[in-house]
Amino acid sequence: MNIPQQWGFCMAGNEEAFCRMLELARQAVKPGELFFYYEIGIGRADTMIAVDTYTCEWPRMIVGVDIPGWQPPADKTPPGNVLTIGSEEFLSASDTPRAHFILIDACHGSPCVKREFTHAEQKIHPGGIIAFHDADPNCQGRHFQDHCGMGIDVRAALEELGLLNDTRLGWRKVEETWGDQYRGGHGMVFVQRLSA
Repeated sequence: MNIPQQWGFCMAGNEEAFCRMLELARQAVKPGELFFYYEIGIGRADTMIAVDTYTCEWPRMIVGVDIPGWQPPADKTPPGNVLTIGSEEFLSASDTPRAHFILIDACHGSPCVKREFTHAEQKIHPGGIIAFHDADPNCQGRHFQDHCGMGIDVRAALEELGLLNDTRLGWRKVEETWGDQYRGGHGMVFVQRLSA
């Protein structure tokens, strides 16, 4: 596995698992079909760039979605398509194709994470992966979220959704990482849509 080195803010320690999950999601791609990757919450575009680098030999479509007014950093050019319409509008649109991998990394308040997952689960192929950043216990309550006025509360959302203990019908948790806290990394949870 040729893992890109730069993944962005708080992603340290998740790189290898993220690539494993991209490979797992790729198994859901049918012959002749594109691999669809959606990133909800682009930030500085580092993760999109890393995914683009890792999947460069795959027939694929990369889409980043952020709030209206989002601008790329002056030193970065995000790959693929960038939409500044908000995740709910993008994921609930009837013409949005189903994805094989969706990263939820926008507002980390519990209500926002739950809402984004509810929309995302309607747009994921069976066998596809949804990843949640900032899910490890050590980062909960930190980093005030302007959007909803809360600290990080991803873990509470995952517990309420039944994704941490595999009680949500049609889903299973396939991996959890804790990140490299010495390098500022926050962990992730990866869940897979079970085949119909």
